[in-house]
Amino acid sequence: FCSGSLVLINKLILHELPYPSLVITLQLWAAIFFIYSLHYCCGIIDIDAIKWNAVIPYSLYTIAFSLGVLCNMKSLSLSNVETIIVFRALAPLLVSVLDVAFLGREWPSFRSWMALFLIAFGAFGYAASDEQFESQGLMAYFWPTMYLFLISFEMAYGKNIVKSV
Repeated sequence: FCSGSLVLINKLILHELPYPSLVITLQLWAAIFFIYSLHYCCGIIDIDAIKWNAVIPYSLYTIAFSLGVLCNMKSLSLSNVETIIVFRALAPLLVSVLDVAFLGREWPSFRSWMALFLIAFGAFGYAASDEQFESQGLMAYFWPTMYLFLISFEMAYGKNIVKSV
């Protein structure tokens, strides 16, 4: 619900303010201000001190997150919300492969594979009937594809650093 709502809100914001990088920057600064306000003014939350052994792994995660947000915003500015949702729905398929390859996890069960392939089949069906894809070809999906790869990497890498750092 929250993720879908944020996509819709961002689409509306980008309709009025068509500068994805500016919108992202303002949103991230607002989040930082909110967190520090809760810490220093209200004392509601604690902020941990920086642990230098975690800076490099989390910096890579932060870069991937930021690039993913940028790709999401570029996608929203050039595509419709449905396209973004379809591409985001494909992320578990890629994450399951990355989990096996880089985290040593087991392959999904047969039942899980069937569900993942059903999602992929639905995405293919969406692409086959998408007017934007018909008019622009593969370039219509450049930013959503970049977004898919980045969030998939981010999810798998995030699991890795939480486990190892």
